[in-house]
Parts: sequence; structure tokens; C-alpha cells
Amino acid sequence: MRKTIKRTILILAAIFACVAVAMSLTNPSSNDHMNVVADYLNKFDMSQIDLNEEEQAQYTAYMSSGANANLMDKVVKPMFNVQDYGLWSIGKINDKAVTLGMFNKVIIIDEEEIPKALIERHPEARE
Repeated sequence: MRKTIKRTILILAAIFACVAVAMSLTNPSSNDHMNVVADYLNKFDMSQIDLNEEEQAQYTAYMSSGANANLMDKVVKPMFNVQDYGLWSIGKINDKAVTLGMFNKVIIIDEEEIPKALIERHPEARE
């Protein structure tokens, strides 16, 4: 009976070790997180944010003036950082987790925080 328990524990430990190694090797990079945020922002409809008509019109005028080309470099990158925990990574904007990465996949875990942070961080979009 003890041999069976020891063998089972060793097998489970080996499985967990293999999963940990796989997670470590497939942990997404900071660029992977940034690409997911960029794709999300490219597809995001700003009318989903609670802006009044004047703010929405100002934001639309701001973005159509060519500012959207520099949005990622000048606005998102400075406030976005990725914390690597070895087996997984978390992308944060203003210290709020917005992306989670593991097994070569990055998912957005807080969709509302990304555009909200952009509006709060970049007041020209509201002026």
C-alpha cells in the first residue's frame, strides 16, 4: 500500500514538474501582451465608453487627426508593464491587471480598464 502511495505521489510530482516546465517555456513576452492590447484597441468602439456627445465628438476628431497612429507608442506603452511570474505573466495598466498570459496565449481579463485608462491618461482625447 505504501509503495502505491509513493508511486502515485512521484507520478503526480513528475506531471506537475512537466506542466511547470511547459508553462515556463511558453510564457508570453511583453510584446505578446502589447499586441493583444493593440488588437483590442484597433477593434474597440469608443461609443461603448460612457462619454457625453461632446466628449465623443472630441475624441473622434482627435483620433481622426492621425493621433491613432501614435496611440500605442505614446500613450499605451508608457503606462503598460508586464510582470513575469515565471509560469505566467500579467500585463498591467496603471497597476491594474488587464491581460493574463500563459501557454503562449494572452487574454484580456479587464476589457473596461484599457479604454478607461486611455481616456483618463490622455486628456487631449477629452478636450
